[in-house]
Amino acid sequence: MKLLVCCLLAITCCVLANVDKVERTMKLTEVLKELRQLNKSVAHNGMMLNTPTLDIEECCFLSALECFRKMVPSLNAKQKKLQRKVIKNLSPLTFRGVDSCSREERENKVCQGCDSYPMKDSREFVKQLESLLQKAMNRLV
Repeated sequence: MKLLVCCLLAITCCVLANVDKVERTMKLTEVLKELRQLNKSVAHNGMMLNTPTLDIEECCFLSALECFRKMVPSLNAKQKKLQRKVIKNLSPLTFRGVDSCSREERENKVCQGCDSYPMKDSREFVKQLESLLQKAMNRLV
């Protein structure tokens, strides 16, 4: 009887762990889809934005994501409601568990400041953000 209860508990834990991973993957897919829609509504007129690179150091993913999040309002988008939604969905809560670093490790790590990233045009900015989100999704799978 005890063995049966232990097995059921173990199965339940595994299922719940996978549900969380599936939900996060679905959320990332939704954010990517919204970003692609937003990109279509952006007037890419040569505006230059600080753009984190893809060679982000370990434990600096959320910092780079925050830089992107701060710069998204600068995009000249026609769909302001969608733009606000993308900004909201780029919150660190959406990406919890994407990096393997502990809170302490992230706090002790010195990451690049937003202003130190190279300036790139809005088209390249969106492309880099999309690549970072794709990279995050690959970490979950």
